[in-house]
Amino acid sequence: MNRPDLGQILDGLGQGIVVLDEAAVIRYWNLWMERASGLACADAVGRPILELYPSMDKPSFRRNLRSVLSFGITAYFSHRLHGHLFPFDPQPGAPEGFEHMQQNCSMASFRNEDGTRTVYLTVEDVTETVFYQRKLVELAIKDVLTSAYNRRYFDQRLLEEIERAKRYSHRMSLIMMDIDHFKNVNDRFGHPFGDEALRTLVRTCEATVRTTDILARYGGEEFCIILPETSLADAVAFAERLRQAVETATVSAFGAETTMTISLGVSAASPDDEGISILDRADKGLYAAKAAGRNRVEAMV
Repeated sequence: MNRPDLGQILDGLGQGIVVLDEAAVIRYWNLWMERASGLACADAVGRPILELYPSMDKPSFRRNLRSVLSFGITAYFSHRLHGHLFPFDPQPGAPEGFEHMQQNCSMASFRNEDGTRTVYLTVEDVTETVFYQRKLVELAIKDVLTSAYNRRYFDQRLLEEIERAKRYSHRMSLIMMDIDHFKNVNDRFGHPFGDEALRTLVRTCEATVRTTDILARYGGEEFCIILPETSLADAVAFAERLRQAVETATVSAFGAETTMTISLGVSAASPDDEGISILDRADKGLYAAKAAGRNRVEAMV
């Protein structure tokens, strides 16, 4: 029985194997690397790896390479810190949303008979794992129905933003809102249509809020938006723009179509605040908006 040679074994591995000499010139490039990079072994071997992939020429890579060569240690490149080492495209069938293949890589060395060191790199494609990790994080902090942040995440972030505003004397505002006469929407069109109304509201808000703002489903048809670095006057102006955007949006599903309006209460953080009193004021503003006829914005100082 013929025994497979080392090359056959390395080509059969489900990860990339790259061997470098002390000058970081490629001396081996396995079949996995050929497929992931689109570069044949014959075109890779003999070329400096940093010339082939200039984006890898970073202090962290050079520092780890020197340490591996000098001390014989093993260095790791985690997707959590780096995302990827080699700038490869995601493989066919990989989850969407990634510009590059997500990788866990390691670098180690062995001493040759002549005293020189050879460095080998392993490359593992963890794109699918990263995708599902992100999904699990989303499930923990996102509302399943609307994809807005959930109540637990909102409560945590509100306390953090209140503390940050106090510590650094920064401005911060909060909006609380809900859909006017939402029960009528459910009664007239059914609860699945009402769910679509909630999703439409969130999509409209997401098109308006900044990336630093925090939109959360507070409960039922009530939503909150944390506005860091925002004065009360600016928050009121923002709330009015949002009110107008929702008023002109159309909810369309299951062969039915309607419009909706929202009422909004706005408050701003104060140095004298205790606990989450900003939330109490926003809630009072919301009920004041409802009492004044709905489809309006009311601020509470």
